[in-house]
Amino acid sequence: MKEEGLCKWHFDPQTGEEEGPGDALGQNFKGEPYAALVRESIQNSLDVPISKDVPVKVSYSFGFLDSSVFENLFKIKDHIRGCKDYWKSKPDIVKKYDAKLKLLDEDFSRWMPYIKISDSNTQGMAYHPNDNNCPFYAFVRASKISVKGGSYQGGTYGFGKAAYFQVSPINTLLVSTMTEDGKVFFEGKSSLCTHLYEGQKKTTVGYYDNNEGVQPIEDIEKIPSSFRRTEPGTDFYILGFKPTNMEKAIEIMMAEVFRSFHPAILEGMLEVEIRPAADKAIIISKDTIEKQINKFFPEEDDTSGQFRTLNPRPYYDALIHKGEGKGYSVIHGHKDHLGDVTLYVKKVKGATDKIVYMRRPRMVVYSQKTGSSIGFYGVFICDDPNGDPLLSLLENSSHSKWDPSFYRDDITNDCIEDGVIAMKELKEFRDECIKELAGDNPADELNIPGLEDLLYIPDKLIDDDDEQQPSTPLGKPTGNLGPENGALTTTAQEIKEDSLNLKSPRGTIVVEGNGKPKNIDEGKNKIMGGHTGGHGGGGHNIGPGGEIHTADIEDDNGKHHYPMNVPIRVFAQVEHGTVYHIVLIHSNRVVNNGKMEFVVCGEQYDMPIDIAETSNGKAKKNTILNMSFGNEVVRVKIRFADNMPHTVQTKLFYEE
Repeated sequence: MKEEGLCKWHFDPQTGEEEGPGDALGQNFKGEPYAALVRESIQNSLDVPISKDVPVKVSYSFGFLDSSVFENLFKIKDHIRGCKDYWKSKPDIVKKYDAKLKLLDEDFSRWMPYIKISDSNTQGMAYHPNDNNCPFYAFVRASKISVKGGSYQGGTYGFGKAAYFQVSPINTLLVSTMTEDGKVFFEGKSSLCTHLYEGQKKTTVGYYDNNEGVQPIEDIEKIPSSFRRTEPGTDFYILGFKPTNMEKAIEIMMAEVFRSFHPAILEGMLEVEIRPAADKAIIISKDTIEKQINKFFPEEDDTSGQFRTLNPRPYYDALIHKGEGKGYSVIHGHKDHLGDVTLYVKKVKGATDKIVYMRRPRMVVYSQKTGSSIGFYGVFICDDPNGDPLLSLLENSSHSKWDPSFYRDDITNDCIEDGVIAMKELKEFRDECIKELAGDNPADELNIPGLEDLLYIPDKLIDDDDEQQPSTPLGKPTGNLGPENGALTTTAQEIKEDSLNLKSPRGTIVVEGNGKPKNIDEGKNKIMGGHTGGHGGGGHNIGPGGEIHTADIEDDNGKHHYPMNVPIRVFAQVEHGTVYHIVLIHSNRVVNNGKMEFVVCGEQYDMPIDIAETSNGKAKKNTILNMSFGNEVVRVKIRFADNMPHTVQTKLFYEE
C-alpha cells in the first residue's frame, strides 16, 4: 500500500445555504500575506508553550509532495473543477478557479510545493470527539472559534487561521500534531465553495483523512509517514505555496519577525528558523538577534508612517538598555483595570515620539505617534494578569489595534464599560509619561479644546514620505488635561493653519491616453489616492496570485474612465448592529457611469475588502460600478462584507 493509505477527500452533500468563494475574514490578511502568516503562526505558538524556561521554536521550511505518492490528495483538482462547473454563469468565479486549475495542470501536475510551519516546546492541539472546546477542533473543523491552552493568550477570535489559507492558491492545508501526552492527530482541510463532484452538489469545506471526513486520524501508523510528528507540537503544510519571488518573500518574513517579535526573542521566549533550502538555515534567537537586526535595519531612527514599514531598531534599543545609559529610562505605572504597566524609553534628538504597544505575548500589536515633540521612542508593555486579558478583548481580528469598539455587548451592541475605562487608563498613562519626559516647563499653558484630535494621529492616516509627515508646530504638550472638555494643553501661544501641513482631501491617479493608469513607481506599487489625500505604500507587496488591481482601467467601447478630483469624505455609523460607511462626494459634474474603488487602511497593510451593499450603483468586489449622480453633494451608503468600521481610501472615476 502506498504511503497515502486510505486517506482521501471528503466533502459532504450540500443541503443548506450555498456559498460562493468569497472570504471576508481572509481579506484582513491580503495586504501582506507572508507577513500576516508570520504574525499569526508565531502568535499561535507563543500562546501554548510547554515550558517557559526554554524558548518556543518556530520553523519555516519549503518542500514538495509527489503526485504519484499522494494520488488522492491531488484529486482536490476534481473538486476545484467542480467549483468552476457549478458557477459557470459567474465569469469572476470561473476566472478564479480557471487560474487554480491551470496551476494544478501545469505547475503542480507532478510536484505540489508547500511551506511547512513547525513548532516545538508547544502543547500541540488536542482533539476529543464531540468536544467543540479543544484546539484541533477550533483550528481545523470550525470557523470563528478559538480555543487555546493557558491563561495568557494572544488570539481570541480564531480568525487568524484565514492567514494560512491566504497563502495557499488552492486554499488547502494539512495539519499534523502531537500533544504533551503523546497523542497524535492528522487531517487535511480545503476551503472552496459550493460545487459539483461526480454529479452531486457538495459543501464548501472538505477534509482529507481515512475517517469519511468525520474526524482526524488518531493512529500514528495510519498517518502518512511524511506527516508524522515525533515530539509535541504542530506542523502545518500550506499547499501550493509558490511566490513569484521566493527571496523577497523570505525577506518579508524575516522583517516581520524582527518587527513584531523582537521583544519575545530578546526575552528568550521565542526562536525562529527560516530554511530557504534543506542545507541552509537562518536562526533568529536571543544570541543572534542584535547582529541580525542591526544589519537588516541599519538606520537607528524610525521615520515610518505605517507599521508595515516600521523600523524596530530604536524600540529594540529601549528594551535592551532597560533604562540604563544616557537617554534611556523606564517608567512604571499602575491602573485600576490595566494593573501594572511599563514604558521603556529611548530619548534621542529628532525622534518621532512614537510608542509601540504590546501585551504579555511580547508581540507588537501596533505603533502610534503621541503628537508630542520631545524626541523619544517608547515600548509600552502590559503583562498584568488582569490587564493583559482585558486588552486582548479590545484587540481586532488581525491583532493590529486596541479599541473599545471591538468589545461590545452582544445584546445592546454597546461598548462594554471595562474596555472603555481600560483605554482611558492607557491614554492617562501615556500622558503621564509624556509629562515626565518633557520635564518642568515654566511657559504659560494654552488650553485648546479638541487639540488632542489634531496631535494624536494614528500612523494609518499618515503617509510614509518624510516630506508629507505633519509637522508639530503647536508647542510642547504638557501632559495636563484642561478643566473643560478634557482638552490636552500645550505651551503654544497661537496656531496657524498653514503650519499643520494638512493634506488635500482629493484623490487622484495619473491616466495615460489609452485609458490605463500610468504606474509612476515602475510597477512596484499600485497608485493609491484617498480620502484626506494619498496613503503611500513603502512595504513590499507580493501576492499569491497575479490578480489585476481594479485601478487598471481598460478601454470600454472607445470610452475611457478619468479621475474626478473632488473632495470626498467617508465616515462609519452603526445601525442595529450593522456597520455602514457613509460616503459624501462633492461632485462637480453630472455622472452617468461612474466607478469608485475603496481600499481599507490597516495599521499594518492596506487591503481591498469586498463591498456587500451599496445605495448607488452595483458592488463588485471592492469597487462600485455604474454610479449615477448630479452636480451636487452625493450621499452613498455602503456596507463592507466584514461588518467592521474602517479608515478608507477612495478613487472616483467618470466615463467620457
